[in-house]
Amino acid sequence: MRDTGDCRYSILILCLLGTACRPAVADEGSDAISSTAELLPLSWEELTELDVSGLARRQQSVKDSPAAAFVITGEDIRRSGANSLPDVLRMVPGMNVAKINASNWAVSARGFNDLYANKLQVMIDGRSVYDPLISGVYWGQQNPALQDIERIEVLRGPSGTLWGANAVNGTVNIVTRSARDTQGGLLYGGGGTEERGFGGVRYGGQLTDGVHWRGTLNAVNRDASARLNGAGDTADYMNAQNANFRLDGQTGERDQWMLEANVARYRLQGDYIGVTSVDPPTWRSDDFGRDGVTGSLQGDWRHRAESGHDWRLNMAFTQTEWTLAMNRMSRSQYVLDWQDSLPSDGAHHWLWGLNYQMINDRFDNTLTLSFLPGEFTQHNVGLFLQDQIDLGEDVKLTLANRVEHFTYTGWETEPNARLIWTPDRRHSLWAAISRAVVLPNRAQHSIRLYKTIPGTDRFFEAIANPHMLTENLMAYELGWRWQATDTFDIDTALFYNIYDRMQGTRFTGQVFNDPIPGTLEATVGNERQVKSYGLEVSANYRVNHDWRLQASYSANQFDIEYDRSQSWLRDPLTEQHFNPSHQLSLRSLFNLTSEIELDAWARYVDRLYVDQREIPDYITLDLRLGWHPHRNLEFSVSGQNLLDAYHPEFSDILYIQSVSQLQRGYFAQVSWRF
Repeated sequence: MRDTGDCRYSILILCLLGTACRPAVADEGSDAISSTAELLPLSWEELTELDVSGLARRQQSVKDSPAAAFVITGEDIRRSGANSLPDVLRMVPGMNVAKINASNWAVSARGFNDLYANKLQVMIDGRSVYDPLISGVYWGQQNPALQDIERIEVLRGPSGTLWGANAVNGTVNIVTRSARDTQGGLLYGGGGTEERGFGGVRYGGQLTDGVHWRGTLNAVNRDASARLNGAGDTADYMNAQNANFRLDGQTGERDQWMLEANVARYRLQGDYIGVTSVDPPTWRSDDFGRDGVTGSLQGDWRHRAESGHDWRLNMAFTQTEWTLAMNRMSRSQYVLDWQDSLPSDGAHHWLWGLNYQMINDRFDNTLTLSFLPGEFTQHNVGLFLQDQIDLGEDVKLTLANRVEHFTYTGWETEPNARLIWTPDRRHSLWAAISRAVVLPNRAQHSIRLYKTIPGTDRFFEAIANPHMLTENLMAYELGWRWQATDTFDIDTALFYNIYDRMQGTRFTGQVFNDPIPGTLEATVGNERQVKSYGLEVSANYRVNHDWRLQASYSANQFDIEYDRSQSWLRDPLTEQHFNPSHQLSLRSLFNLTSEIELDAWARYVDRLYVDQREIPDYITLDLRLGWHPHRNLEFSVSGQNLLDAYHPEFSDILYIQSVSQLQRGYFAQVSWRF
């Protein structure tokens, strides 16, 4: 079966390459590779002018943000050599990214990392890819063409006032290029030892005056990761295919609109455990994996009225169908988001908006995993109001609040206050205090799950808690941006967070003998309080016109309170043990000549302690060599994790039976714009 899949992908990539055998002229406005030469010499002012308007909901740059803002540009992505969204996010200071196996990542900000990390809101063009079943992101299902990404905006810390529940420790908005900016064709493909095969084709044109279109097809096939003892692989290979179609239009001078459709198919292989029948043999660990399709339709309309109002309406529909182990799920998700930026009233700049979300899901339950009721509908409504006040020429105060009603927990409020002071062009200081909430998810409210207790041969039955409340955060932040010289700048953030009503899963003391004798009952609840504090630093140094160095460091510590008399299913010190205390990243982007690039990326991650197993600290090194014989043609070779044959980055044996290790990998890539 695996050989057949590899053959299929080889044929697909060859077909994609074959479709481009007709000559065409590249549009001068397209994202040509020659822009590389324009990235490295950017000044501090130009870098801090990078846009985070998508997350701020109004025109705003990194420099003007009273928050820990960071932007990954399309050029950063291309020169990183990364082939997945989680690997790209490793650039962000304070972001925890750990690869569990070929198709699963643990991704979070400011700690709380896990397979089902639930405090990071992630959007693509404003459409949330946050999964309401687990309050997290299935990263293996998100495989857009990285070449279509214009930038990734990241706000670390809470932004629930603007983006609602679960935007607690960070918010990520992946902004894709408009159809207008991707005219002409792009063809790319490659393969190697771990990234076994990947490729895509994109073409854009103009329908009428002011209306442009773009279509993209891409596919990826990843090799399985290594077993913990290094003997063979864990059979957790994956493959995925995506199709995207986008229309961008402008009607007059006041209206802009966008329509986008996506279809993604994915097969994520892996070792899971399942119940085969109520009669012996009842349990077996096997390659059940996840097989699914997700489709979405999205529309966005912006209108600037003569009165000075700036309106934006975003609508999205997402349909997800997947099979996991022996369970099937079907879910429909509707989102309506409206905002209005009012005309300035002296020193006041008002912004308000409404959000409505409806989620309907249906499960075919099994003895291993069931959700009760099997079909359920949620309705979530939010209203926010923000005022940015000019206290002086260099001081701005932002006061905001959001009120939301959730089907599970009723009314919640998420206020914040932010202050930024820019005494001169070289310094910018900001401070913030915020409240944010994490909404209980569908699984916590309705799951019934039979699993083995990690490290034992006994079983437990996880019982949902329909009385779960929101987890609450009070966050205190300080930040300082400093341009030390014309070629060196530094960005620093400090935070202190208090989390109340944190989830915890404990054994109740109940023992069942049906269907498995001696099965223990475990239930989830708002059991713990967690405090965290940390430091995030990023620095940028332009050595000369052709060489830029980028470094980041983050430190994170936890203080956890819980009932030590209880028996816990998972480590009650999860946050303290699952998250590295120290992380360091150093990137070098160097133009050897006007046609040849040499890029390096080294990372250090402190040790973890996950599922009663130590994950040692590690240092990785990625190298990329790129050659541009023509402005529209690129060849590159990349090596990843070059310092060791393999190493583990995370573990989650509660859900994934085999602990995996990442292997050293090499791949080559070619891309051609026409």
